[in-house]
Amino acid sequence: MIQRYFLMLLATCFLVSPVFGQDIDPRGIYFNRFVGNFNGTEWFQVTPINGNQFNIRDIYGGGFVGTIDADGNVVIPGASMDGSFSGPDEFVIFPFNGQFTFSSNRVPTTTVDFPLILDSPRPANDLLAGAWNNSLSQINPETGVTLGNGTEVVTLTTVGNNITITDPGGLFFRGVFEDGLTAGFRVIANPSFPPATGIFATFPGSATNIGQDLLGEMNMISINEFRASFLLQSRTPLGNQTQTLFEFQATRVNPIAQGDANGDGTVNAVDESIVEFLQGSTFEDDNYNLAADTNNDGAINFEDLAFFCIQGDVNDDGAINLLDVAPFVAFIGAGFYTCEADVNIDGSVNLLDVAPFVDLLAGN
Repeated sequence: MIQRYFLMLLATCFLVSPVFGQDIDPRGIYFNRFVGNFNGTEWFQVTPINGNQFNIRDIYGGGFVGTIDADGNVVIPGASMDGSFSGPDEFVIFPFNGQFTFSSNRVPTTTVDFPLILDSPRPANDLLAGAWNNSLSQINPETGVTLGNGTEVVTLTTVGNNITITDPGGLFFRGVFEDGLTAGFRVIANPSFPPATGIFATFPGSATNIGQDLLGEMNMISINEFRASFLLQSRTPLGNQTQTLFEFQATRVNPIAQGDANGDGTVNAVDESIVEFLQGSTFEDDNYNLAADTNNDGAINFEDLAFFCIQGDVNDDGAINLLDVAPFVAFIGAGFYTCEADVNIDGSVNLLDVAPFVDLLAGN
């Protein structure tokens, strides 16, 4: 998977800003405006190396290795007064002994978890395929101001680890799933530079036919909703590059019903068996199924299984009455789990279920 969670651990090494009184976590993607011997704009990426060291470079690899000191200053070896973070999402540095001023802000719509490194792709969920109503916004990558809005129906297709978003005109973004909820998009192909390698390389399987460099992130909110950010950069010489930022907010044209774990249009015992089989899986696991995660919390557990049963109807006759008392007592005594007897929905069948069971019997 893209090393989001590994990088979160590394982030604990970054020091505290005395201005904001909070940990500075500089990971992510930035819009950088540089002024000096020549001027321009570019995407900058910040990725940890070791301890409080980090790469701060453009998307092709040109840039610096530096640290953040105890005062929140950016220190680049071989220079002094290099700059500082004025907050968790913006910094200024003065590289090349002050010959340039780089003013960078985190790209609007993105967070520290923006996918910049791909380690181990995960399978795409085939249930995501289909038509989606998309609200499209173009956003100024420096100021965050919305420049324009529109709507369209986009098509999602999945093959292996990849998901492709195609607009009505045939333009597409193809990304790679890092886990069951997030896909990363990265296509770097500037003809002025040698092929990118390492952390600056195109994600294997990621693609676009737009003719610009692409960075992006797609986050599944539920089986019927996603949000995505796409960053484009022209393949022109440094100083003449242009950056474009799009935000997608999409909902499925034909929604899948809650609990329809296999997407066949019917919620029944087959779906319940799928959810039961997937108990314990999370969005970090290859077998995670977003459609089986009925409450969209990133984990498939007893709370999702509870969707398929009536708490208190222990004998499964469709009613909660005195006929449920004997089987309920039997389950309590045996310590066996069934979602009908787990009246308080805490993942266990025990004495804590007695009081809510009595309330159900009383009609409360």
